Amino acid sequence: MPLVETPTPRPHGRLIAAVLRASQPLFRLHLALYRREVARAPYPRDARRMTIDGPDPVHLLFVGSIAVEGFGVLAHDLTCASQTARLVGSARGRGVTWREVSAPVLTAAEAARVELPTDPAEAAVVLLGICDVLLATGGASWEADLRRLADRVRETAGPDCRMVYVGIPPMAEFRPIPPVAKRLLTRQIERLNALTARVALTTPGASWVPFPEWRSEGLYHQELLSWATMHRRWGQAIAPAVVRSLGGVTAAEARHETDAGPGVPA
Repeated sequence: MPLVETPTPRPHGRLIAAVLRASQPLFRLHLALYRREVARAPYPRDARRMTIDGPDPVHLLFVGSIAVEGFGVLAHDLTCASQTARLVGSARGRGVTWREVSAPVLTAAEAARVELPTDPAEAAVVLLGICDVLLATGGASWEADLRRLADRVRETAGPDCRMVYVGIPPMAEFRPIPPVAKRLLTRQIERLNALTARVALTTPGASWVPFPEWRSEGLYHQELLSWATMHRRWGQAIAPAVVRSLGGVTAAEARHETDAGPGVPA
């Protein structure tokens, strides 16, 4: 069963795809600006720690770009991956150990080809899409790469590894951009999110998590986006889905999930 309602693809999908292809020069401009921003952004400066002490550790894998790399925060404990792992461990009453496959600019095609850890994992969290939006990646390629990634993860992490696909952030709303560019980026995000949800619903042992609600108090400080808050909300949205995917959710865990934070379905 899906965790949430599947995004409904917009009508006139072929027309939208054609418009997006014709707009590739505009997308490439925004990709160049994004690469420059990523290169200049702060990242965690401390040693990466991927273990939370506790009995019978849950084994996780995170595959993604800025959410896993820790874009905008200065400590690894503040990244989306660390916060997700901490919440999963708390909900399960277990330790957690995890591995990360990430790069500041990572596409689904690259993720499907990159060398993966050979450690077993009970669940893999996939946080991709920002670069594919800016590359105007075609729907067929996007869907095929996500399926290929799931196959490769299960070859290395184990055939029973659960896949948790996370929605692409509404990045067109995070900064002022021209209305036309905002509409195009939003359409591409909606298109890829709908396809991601379809992959999750048609892949055994997979689930889909939308990007959490972000328009609320505390996300901006002096008109600047608080990436620490963003990473925290990412983790609050993802952790309940991971807990559910692991099965055997207790009543206490279910209560914990309802308190997970904004954007998390009770």
